[in-house]
Amino acid sequence: MWLKQNRKGSANILILMEWYDHHIRQGIGRYAHEHNWHLTIDERAAIPKGWQGDGILTVFNKRNDIAQYVQQLDIPVVDMGLYHPEIKLPRVTGDSKRIGALAAEHFAERGYKHTAWFSRVGTSIERMRYEGFRENCIKHDLHEPLEWVWERHSPGRVDSWEDLRNWLEKTLRKAPEPLAILTYNDYDASNILYVCQNADIDVPGTVAILGIDDNELICLNQPVPLSSIIHDLFRVGYEAAKLLDNLIQGTPLPASPLLIPPKGIQLRQSTDYTAIEVPAVRKAITFIKTNISRSIGIQEIAKHAGVSRSTLDRLFLENFNRTVYTEVHRTRLSIVKSLLSTTTLTVHEIAKQTGFCHAQYLNNLFKRSEGITPREFRKQYQ
Repeated sequence: MWLKQNRKGSANILILMEWYDHHIRQGIGRYAHEHNWHLTIDERAAIPKGWQGDGILTVFNKRNDIAQYVQQLDIPVVDMGLYHPEIKLPRVTGDSKRIGALAAEHFAERGYKHTAWFSRVGTSIERMRYEGFRENCIKHDLHEPLEWVWERHSPGRVDSWEDLRNWLEKTLRKAPEPLAILTYNDYDASNILYVCQNADIDVPGTVAILGIDDNELICLNQPVPLSSIIHDLFRVGYEAAKLLDNLIQGTPLPASPLLIPPKGIQLRQSTDYTAIEVPAVRKAITFIKTNISRSIGIQEIAKHAGVSRSTLDRLFLENFNRTVYTEVHRTRLSIVKSLLSTTTLTVHEIAKQTGFCHAQYLNNLFKRSEGITPREFRKQYQ
């Protein structure tokens, strides 16, 4: 147990991260500014010989020197990763299983049945993301994901881009179609896209690709812009700094890691596709999405799809195991959740944008569906 620090003036905090992330540092910076901290940072993540301070915020994976250093100090340390759960440290990190679950929901909503998981390397975080993805693919009646981890397939050749590219192309050509792929991060998503482009594999028609982190430098600068799960790294940094401050003040160690949920999915072209071959169903889904801000009836949707209402309901039950009416409400609520987690729009404004007649009706329906009110849902992302 660390001793409560009796200090005057600002806290001296060391930021010791094996890898750089702008969003995590922004979150730390916000808390540091609010509480008048002094931050000690070395871009090389070098161990500062002789450094003395009040606490450390860290992330380490392969850097054993960092792991050893933070464990031997008699000051509070908060880890912002979960690469080494066997090392007992207080932690704030992204909810990896929830990230995987969100991807499964995204693919299920678009009618995919065949999915895959791709990562260049295997880590404990990679495992948790995959398990969350796998469990929820099964929950949503999708096939169990194909598991493509390059490091396990080809140990010793992890850094060989040429070998990786050839293996991925052969693997993709043998996979069922259409296929929806979740990748460990946006870098891995861009690798899949590169291979698809060079092998004339259509994205998203044949292969849909979803990354993690929403790194705009990567996602937006591709021949096909990449959809990505919005990993709330700013909040990871802010909450880690807050926990560290509490520990410095003498708060007891938390019993378990604080897991920060993702903020949703930034939809771009790489998954903006419905993997249903029935034209009437695809027309209906497109019509629902493009007219969701107004009141639309099932008869109107069926007319646009070119079939009767009873036929369209039967087709939806066969392909999605839900009625057209349920699909309309599911689409509305999906957009509501995205707006609640990523914007500051009021519930009244969101209700108008998503076709609800008034905010109270949205509140009632949302609570029946999610078990909490829209405002309570939003608090999870603040």
